[in-house]
Amino acid sequence: MKRIVFLLICITISLRFSFAQEDGKVTFNEKKHDFGLISEKEGSVNFDFVLTNNSNEPLLINNVKASCGCTTPSWTRMPIEPKKSGTITVSYNPKGQRSSFLKSVMVYTNFSTTPFMLQISGEVTNAPIPPKPEEIYPVALGNYLLKSKELDFGKLDISNTKTIRLEVFNNSDKPVTQKITPPKFLTIDYSPVIEPKTESVIGITFLAKEYEKYGYAKGDLVFYIDGKKQIFPYSALILDDFDKWDPSKKNNAGKLNTNTTEINFGNFTAGTSRTLKLSNSGNSVLNIKNIQSSSPWVVPSKTVFVINKGEITEIKVNVDKNKITSPLVSTLSIVSDDPRNPLFEVKITANP
Repeated sequence: MKRIVFLLICITISLRFSFAQEDGKVTFNEKKHDFGLISEKEGSVNFDFVLTNNSNEPLLINNVKASCGCTTPSWTRMPIEPKKSGTITVSYNPKGQRSSFLKSVMVYTNFSTTPFMLQISGEVTNAPIPPKPEEIYPVALGNYLLKSKELDFGKLDISNTKTIRLEVFNNSDKPVTQKITPPKFLTIDYSPVIEPKTESVIGITFLAKEYEKYGYAKGDLVFYIDGKKQIFPYSALILDDFDKWDPSKKNNAGKLNTNTTEINFGNFTAGTSRTLKLSNSGNSVLNIKNIQSSSPWVVPSKTVFVINKGEITEIKVNVDKNKITSPLVSTLSIVSDDPRNPLFEVKITANP
């Protein structure tokens, strides 16, 4: 019995040293890769073993042999220069396999008469595989995964609120802390700690009445994830809710007209100010709730005012030419209580 044990030990030692050892000249990112659970139906899986030449002479991969036909290697054929890396891609085909597997791949190089041994392992199943967290939550901030980082509230009635559910996942093995500092018109409902491998939902509510302005609302919501600052842009469009108006009020509402849909400043030979005419051809007073520019260098002379029935009002549109270094394309958004066209946009162009 002792002789048998001794022989087994000798065989194990012999097998271990019959393969090339990492002596510093060649290192691998991994020598054993576990695919985990894979599906027979989804076909082949691949992994790249990356080897680095740490020597002072070129490394050549002479051959790579797999232990069975279900495992197929491909590799860098050109010499790998000193301090550079090459790749051995190992593909495993699970067709007809429905159990655990362990396959070996022998790598022969000009550095040794004995090969390096790589291994792949895993388990094949015919059942559907649950999606990985990274597939469900495609936006990654380290181990803090999100389904979406876009906080777009869409159209909002000035008197209403709207809530976005931001779904996040802690993909680490440790708790993640989160802290959010919202402006007064946003309320946040969230857990300050997300446990490992756990989903959490952040409720973000936009209070349009607290924002107190019509038109486009844009800004940044600040998150601190494990103490690190992250920026989440938010946007909304605030208008009147015309669905609440009765048909008579809609039919007799003010109606916005403009003398143009585009203002072209050219190269400023005619100055840096243009006149935009607004008129009301409706049956009631027209309230201009806001006029916004998408560029900080384009400024209207007034933004909130009233146009009486049959009246024409002029505003000046000014451009700061000293701030324009490339062709300008901007939009002037006019928000009114004209139910037919509550958001009217005028294109602004200029050349430096």
